[in-house]
Amino acid sequence: METESTTNDTPPPAPPPPRARPWSVETRRWIVIGLLALGMFFVYQLREILPPIIFAFLLAYLLNPLVVLLQRRARLPRPLALAVLYLALVALLMGLVLWSGPALFRQVRATILGLDETLRHADAVLHQMTWLEALGIHADANSLLKQFGAELRALAATMPRLVAGAASGILSTVLALVLSLYLLLEAETIGRNIEHAIPEEYREEWRNTKAEFNRIWSSFLRGQVLLALIIGVIVTVVLTILGVPNALLLGLLAGFLEVIPNLGPILAMIPAVLIALLRGSTVWAIDPLPFALLVVGAYFVIQQLENHLIVPKVIGSSVDLPPVVILIGALAGASLAGVLGIFLAAPMLATGRVVAKFLLRKLLERPPSDPVGQ
Repeated sequence: METESTTNDTPPPAPPPPRARPWSVETRRWIVIGLLALGMFFVYQLREILPPIIFAFLLAYLLNPLVVLLQRRARLPRPLALAVLYLALVALLMGLVLWSGPALFRQVRATILGLDETLRHADAVLHQMTWLEALGIHADANSLLKQFGAELRALAATMPRLVAGAASGILSTVLALVLSLYLLLEAETIGRNIEHAIPEEYREEWRNTKAEFNRIWSSFLRGQVLLALIIGVIVTVVLTILGVPNALLLGLLAGFLEVIPNLGPILAMIPAVLIALLRGSTVWAIDPLPFALLVVGAYFVIQQLENHLIVPKVIGSSVDLPPVVILIGALAGASLAGVLGIFLAAPMLATGRVVAKFLLRKLLERPPSDPVGQ
């Protein structure tokens, strides 16, 4: 009897704690929209410091394969591999400065000191162009100089601001280098954390989409850097052979303007043709007008070589977008983020297309992604 009484007096188990009600689809939708709006607001507020941050991410992305290669081949720990890589980069940059710096300084100095001679040469060239008179155009170098005098004085007045901008650019570059170093140190941890934050059932889709992003960005960025180097070297060598003054400066300009799709080579050609027309060749005895046409032909040949041989080999179909779409994207990027927007327009458009295809397949309840290359 006592055992039965003890059993009956045992209190019933406590009920489980109430579970929180799951959010409705509508609630989750509005939370996502709110977070996106908040993120866009913060990005807009921090727009002044975005360029060095973006540059740091791009630099880390470009250098990460080299770090991994050093880890595997030389069996170095990641921090030591990073130290070796950054020391090599600093040595390379210093070597480039020491090698090209004196030549650049000489060319800039010669350009400034030779303005009077250029003016006299331009006056003689303009007088030889009798067809300008037939068109009712009366021009001489002195009147042109007076016409642009106000613009030159205005440009000189902006020099303090330009110097301040250059100092700010140097500071931003240092900040980007330091930030890229930290990103490379933590790259593996960041990748693992992102992977673990994604639910298990969506990880395969994430891996396939990430592989497509990597294909676009790696082939474009590394190809663009290599393309700029190749075009810069070719233009410098060709202009040096032709005897165009300031060939090294014009080659650097041609390489830099490769970031502007389609229009970049044309913009790089304009100053070279003007210099050829106004100053002539330093090597060959050719009249200014035929020499300028020869320079135009040289740039045309380089452009055809780039389009049909260099670009397919170096960049390939990394973005796979029509040229007109890339050009419109570059114009939009220029209005939003200047030179950086122009440079990133093509891979951003290609990335947006991948995201749009993914979302469309999800909305249509089709397989959201396929393995890359299939």
